[in-house]
Amino acid sequence: MPDRRWIATVAVAGLAGFVLLAVPGSATQQIIGTILLAGMLVAVIGVILLRLGPESEPERAREDQARQEFDRTGEWPAE
Repeated sequence: MPDRRWIATVAVAGLAGFVLLAVPGSATQQIIGTILLAGMLVAVIGVILLRLGPESEPERAREDQARQEFDRTGEWPAE
């Protein structure tokens, strides 16, 4: 699991970005807010992808074993 400080940093950056966009201000403020929100979204998507990636590893291993069995016998193994 990611370090709690990292999660807190990303959450604070996203909240700061939202506040910068919600409060009327200069164009620079709007750009910084957008960058902070975009960075938070990239981090969240990265965490989601890292969590989903390892889940498919056992399925890939079973597929590889089934292919080896097919190469050896000429028949696809029963599930």
